[in-house]
Amino acid sequence: MRWRVMVELTGKDGSVRTHEVSAGGNTTTEPSSATIGLTLADGKRTLAGLQDHLVRAQTKEYCRGRRRCPRCGSQRPLKDVRTRRLLSLFGTVEVRAPRFLPCRCAVTSRHTLSPVAEIMPDRCTPEYERLIAKMGSLLPYRRARTLLAEFLPLADVPAVETTRRRTTRVGARLERSATIQPPPPTTEARSIALSIDGGHVRSVRCYQVRSFEIFLAQVSNDDGQQVVFSSMPAEADRQREQLRGVLHGLGATPTTPITILSDGAEGPRSLGEAASLGPTRHVLDWFHLSMRIQHVAQTAKSWPDRSAGDARTGADLADAIERIRWRLWHGQVKRALDLIGETLVTLDTIAAAASSPIAGTTAKLARGLRELETYVSGQSELIIDYAPARPCDREAVRNGHGLYRKRISSKVVDPKLGKG
Repeated sequence: MRWRVMVELTGKDGSVRTHEVSAGGNTTTEPSSATIGLTLADGKRTLAGLQDHLVRAQTKEYCRGRRRCPRCGSQRPLKDVRTRRLLSLFGTVEVRAPRFLPCRCAVTSRHTLSPVAEIMPDRCTPEYERLIAKMGSLLPYRRARTLLAEFLPLADVPAVETTRRRTTRVGARLERSATIQPPPPTTEARSIALSIDGGHVRSVRCYQVRSFEIFLAQVSNDDGQQVVFSSMPAEADRQREQLRGVLHGLGATPTTPITILSDGAEGPRSLGEAASLGPTRHVLDWFHLSMRIQHVAQTAKSWPDRSAGDARTGADLADAIERIRWRLWHGQVKRALDLIGETLVTLDTIAAAASSPIAGTTAKLARGLRELETYVSGQSELIIDYAPARPCDREAVRNGHGLYRKRISSKVVDPKLGKG
């Protein structure tokens, strides 16, 4: 069976033109699973042919309309005719691009008119640029280039550098648009919670030369609306304005109280403080505090149990750490620090008379408790009573999973990322 695909184009004046887009098939072979229907090559050739005829016809009609002067109705003089290439997802089309001299009736505007440049300012379609940027942001540039060429009739497959340049250009455009002053919010939020954290994306040693830091934030208002924000401090120079735009979009005003939850590091806290419009309150994120307690609890669970006395000592230490967790969960910082001090005294007594296997575990547990004591002491002003913030499952609290607070209940940084 032979087939032909035709396209019928109807202009503004009602004229109809028919063109053959593609043809294929034969009458000598029987159809099989490999030849039935259109192949990928047939589909790409058909789309490329259709795009070619359509773009040429649209360009020609637009140039014909723009040549006529809207004031006097006469034809503008032709200056020259060039060619212009349009990159699209369905092939590269080369069209005639005439340029016209100013009309004789024009007095104030005496510039050359290029109609094709008006409709092809970037020499590519917005859809082409958007897809190139999207694939470049999701995949390595070389792999994105190969994947696009596999399924689309791209006559000129973009080079790796072209893909990278278009991706960064779209990113810069989005970054600029994010800093534009938004209109006043229609409804003012009563309160806003901003959870912000930082992490490091490690380089791959075989071809990357450096790691880079990222900031991630999750913002929510009292109506349950949530927005996720991210930036690279080393590259983004307007991240404060962008985050402020996110807060403004959720209804933040100069009087809206904003609760900033972080791990206590200065970088994320200062960014949240600088972007906030209203009064702020800093709170230590329970997830980070609980994870530090969890590390100590895991060490206590590995306490040797060669004898009944060792097992009883390990159980007592595990119970003490759970009581430290409970006191910190309820905001009892001083009582938690006192209990940490008492537990360290107990470990020092055990270490003085312990045998070799227990001595190693004792030293490891003591080191973890001292690191926890330092962290809690340094962040004591940010620790609150987390219990009334949100009802939650006690078993999850005991295991240290999740971030428990009003409105937000999930951590915003992947634990696989190295902490800054």
